[in-house]
Amino acid sequence: MAQKAEKQNQSRIWTIIAGIGLFLLSKLKWVFSLLKLGKFATLISMFISLGAYAAFYGWKFAVAIVYLIFVHEMGHLVAAKQKGIKTSPAIFIPFMGAAIGMKEMPKNAKDEAYIAYAGPLFGLLSFLPAVFLYETTGEPFWGLVIFLGALINLFNLFPVSPLDGGRIVGVLSTKIWFIGLLLVIPYLFISPDPIIFLVFIFGILTWWKRVREDFEQDKLKETLTLFQSEQDKLTEINQEMDEYKDMPNFGYIIGTYLEDVRVAKDRLKRNMPTGYSFPVLQDKKKIRKHRTLVEIEILNNRERFLQTLLKEYESNQRQREYIHNMYQEADPEEMAAIEELPNFSHSNLFEAYEQSLLAEKAKTEKQFEQTKNYYVSNTKTKVIVLIMYLLLAGVLSAFVVYGNQLMDANRFLIS
Repeated sequence: MAQKAEKQNQSRIWTIIAGIGLFLLSKLKWVFSLLKLGKFATLISMFISLGAYAAFYGWKFAVAIVYLIFVHEMGHLVAAKQKGIKTSPAIFIPFMGAAIGMKEMPKNAKDEAYIAYAGPLFGLLSFLPAVFLYETTGEPFWGLVIFLGALINLFNLFPVSPLDGGRIVGVLSTKIWFIGLLLVIPYLFISPDPIIFLVFIFGILTWWKRVREDFEQDKLKETLTLFQSEQDKLTEINQEMDEYKDMPNFGYIIGTYLEDVRVAKDRLKRNMPTGYSFPVLQDKKKIRKHRTLVEIEILNNRERFLQTLLKEYESNQRQREYIHNMYQEADPEEMAAIEELPNFSHSNLFEAYEQSLLAEKAKTEKQFEQTKNYYVSNTKTKVIVLIMYLLLAGVLSAFVVYGNQLMDANRFLIS
């Protein structure tokens, strides 16, 4: 009974630690901005993890696991640098490992797989010296390094995103993620572990995001269609204003455009789909709601543009009226020194608004193309990735078996 209670307490402790680690991972940017860690973030978090591991398992274990995790993360950093992707520093989270943040997504799944593969590959290289040292000295500590290094990196090769293995096999087919999730389920019942549970949750979220990619692309298509419509409408308004700009009631004409925008917004808000929409079953309703929201946002931007245009026109008219009054009151000698204000021009404001619209459109087009082609790769790439993945997994599996044998042989000596 005492042993059972102790195991339950340990399980609760692990759950709490994992939850704290997950929270910290989600708040890394906030922590950095608060502490201004900068380039010292890796070093400081490394020592914090070192102390946490040592408190539970002793200094030998702490040094071994922090070293192994550090080299693993350096593999990701080196590979990301080779691909020209900027990253945040490697941050250690006690009992959760470490993480780096990419400041931009890779261009495609092939580059992502390359960056992911470098972690376990460097991880393999990190404990190879320990093999030589154990064989020559027989020191049990090196056996611990071998076993931990092989186990950590083999675990990371499991084909579930966001683990490295999931990001690697994404080049082959993201359907493998679902198979990996199915394999995790029995393990959760046989040997419940907070880390595995978190991997399973994140894996489901990543897999679901991939499943819903077609739906997200449909939303982007609708957005692009609305941007094009607004661009056409802007051209039409610009042409009409060119005709009306010299009319004395030009301000009133701008006001009618503003009123049209407000009426259109009210109509959209009244007809917007409401209530919860079930994924897949009510995707059309979700698309309509997305289209409506984007259209309202575009109209908001047009309204702000027209308000600025009207404000500039009214300011120009007031200045012209002021100058006109000065002409009437001035002496003939002073009139020569008074310069009349140029006629109001809307061209610059239209050009600025059009440029902002085109920039948003280009950004959406880039996002659409990236999601559309991200996981597309040729057969040669798939074959190479599969061979490299299986080869690394096989080597690490062999070292797990070897390391486990060393651990069994030195069970009473390793502390």
